[in-house]
Amino acid sequence: MSEKNNLPEILITDLGLANETVLNEKQLQILFRKTPQKHVYKRPAKGGGTWDYVTGTYVKKVLNLMFNFDWDFEVMEHKFDLTFKQAFVLGKLTVRTNGKSIVKMQFGTKDIMFKRGTELPLDLGNDLKAATTSALKKCASELGIASDVYSPQEFREIKVIANQSDAKTNEEKEEEIKLLLDVDGLTISEDDRMNIERILDQKETSSYNKCLTLINSNLPKK
Repeated sequence: MSEKNNLPEILITDLGLANETVLNEKQLQILFRKTPQKHVYKRPAKGGGTWDYVTGTYVKKVLNLMFNFDWDFEVMEHKFDLTFKQAFVLGKLTVRTNGKSIVKMQFGTKDIMFKRGTELPLDLGNDLKAATTSALKKCASELGIASDVYSPQEFREIKVIANQSDAKTNEEKEEEIKLLLDVDGLTISEDDRMNIERILDQKETSSYNKCLTLINSNLPKK
């Protein structure tokens, strides 16, 4: 059984409390799937360790795909501070879909590069461009793009479905859960395993989805 086929299924109408969703099934599916590993990079973090990140080029490709190139990014404010040695940009991202617009605003920053042995900026233009890219990525993250990279503790991969008729039956989900419980390398605790077995007895769709979410979060990484 492939990992993509055993994702918890959520009806598009269950993803929010509004009368209708602004994003369609395909757009939401992009947001609720993990970022392809080939697009995730690492860089040193201030204070030690590393941060995962995606490039501005990748974010633009996702925006183009999700909104069919119908989006704009505007620099609302920009400045640099040689005392704090940072460039700052306030960016505004506007996307349009299904006759509606979504607007997100965020700050981006970039440490200023200086000429070796001096306090003279090396290239403020490049620093401001990097801060602009940072602002764009942060605005896009407000939409949910690459949220598994920037907020992994809050992210759960799911399969978005438009109609109940497209969903797996409860019997299929129950069989899937039983198979997943026997996967080699599953790190789930015995208490959770017992809770899952009790939930299966309830025969409720929402309970099956909770089981699948819990199991998938503990499956061995490939």
